[in-house]
Amino acid sequence: MKPNARTMIFFDTFITKLIVEKYGMTDTKALRSFLTSETYQMLLDSETDLYTMSPLVIFDMWENKQITGNPRDSIYIREC
Repeated sequence: MKPNARTMIFFDTFITKLIVEKYGMTDTKALRSFLTSETYQMLLDSETDLYTMSPLVIFDMWENKQITGNPRDSIYIREC
């Protein structure tokens, strides 16, 4: 099942706020960074069901992509 628009708005808002708070980006730059990320594409993928996870997990994946180049380096999904 694919996440609905309401779910995606929730993730967009929550994760953008975390990016702004931690990295000091503008809202627009933070949102763009998330929406164009591999993590976001994984979130949209109906086969991963990532939208059922905490937004903190998704943020960790986004952050791992920035640091290591791979969102799958997140401790939360490394075992998957």
